[in-house]
Amino acid sequence: MIKVKDRKLLLLPGDGIGPEVVREARKIIEWFNKNKSLDFKIDEGLVGGASYDKHKTPITDEVFYKALESEAVILGAVG
Repeated sequence: MIKVKDRKLLLLPGDGIGPEVVREARKIIEWFNKNKSLDFKIDEGLVGGASYDKHKTPITDEVFYKALESEAVILGAVG
């Protein structure tokens, strides 16, 4: 199989139902990585209430810059 260049993908599950939805999306992405000629490099970060509970801010600078460096960001629901 010919591989497409590595692409960075950032998952931000959020809170509420977001983590459940993003978890299922991750399964699909991992299936494509395994079975097709895709090679997404997956990273994950906190955003929204989940980030606020841990860091006292809705998004950290680290996660913000990871998003800027990624080809795509999948954002789950946030409250």
